[in-house]
Amino acid sequence: MVSKLVALEVYHNLKDIDFRILRGVELNMRYHQWVPLEDIAKFARTDVETASYRLGRLDNWMLVRRRSDIGYIGYQLTIHGYDVLAIRAFAKKGVIEAISQTQIGVGKEADVYVGITPQGEKVAVKFNRIGRTSFTRIKLYRRDFIDKHHISWLYISRLVAEREYEALQLLSPIAKVPKPIAWNRHAIVMEFIEGVELSELRDDDLTRDEAEEILNKVLKEYLKIVRFGIVHSDMSEFNIVLTENDDILIIDWPQYLPTAYPESLEYLKRDISVLLNAFHRRWRVKKDFNEVWKEFYEAWLESREGKDN
Repeated sequence: MVSKLVALEVYHNLKDIDFRILRGVELNMRYHQWVPLEDIAKFARTDVETASYRLGRLDNWMLVRRRSDIGYIGYQLTIHGYDVLAIRAFAKKGVIEAISQTQIGVGKEADVYVGITPQGEKVAVKFNRIGRTSFTRIKLYRRDFIDKHHISWLYISRLVAEREYEALQLLSPIAKVPKPIAWNRHAIVMEFIEGVELSELRDDDLTRDEAEEILNKVLKEYLKIVRFGIVHSDMSEFNIVLTENDDILIIDWPQYLPTAYPESLEYLKRDISVLLNAFHRRWRVKKDFNEVWKEFYEAWLESREGKDN
């Protein structure tokens, strides 16, 4: 389902005081589940009446939500308000000048749009949208989130974006992954590459030989990444892009694990199994799992021994 970026529809209506108010809500959500109106006004350097009026407009634009049945009037930032703050930060830094409503990727955990730099170049802008179902799965092995008592989903989306940006910085010099350009809050700006996700192809779009060639490229690239010391941990046909020049790109890295983590071996084994099963199911490409796994297991061991030395 294609969804519009609400932040773009209202961005031109916002004044400096609105950004200060949104920032005040954001920062004070560290201490309050619902931020008191008085605290927001104080941060925005304005009176309560003005803050209340501006917050009413922001509420109408779905950038904040209001609650008054908690003994006081409080506010929370919505994901759309978070989008606005990230876009503002990218714009002020000269990273992007515009964002199109055209989506180039839609998933359960993120939406990706086409952005334009001040130099007129296309970039991809990825906004993470982490929900409770995603968090349940992520929390099993993402140690950043464990033992935190009051965590907003906005903060989790920020940590996920930071983690993916970190992975792309590490991998882009040595592997076929998107090159990162900037990160702010829950959003990442990265290079724009024309292509199509493998999952979007019909089964008859590829011959068996073409599919086998693609699988070999993916396995070769992933083996290099594992030797470097990183496991994707969510590898599938949804995370492989076929580029216009008949090459491949491996995307979506927020769940990566260093091979130094003992549990990384389990996720690596699952990655290989999912990949081989997908190519066998859709294009009848047969590869012996044990043969492929032997090579990846040796690469995993090699990377751990290198880190220990």
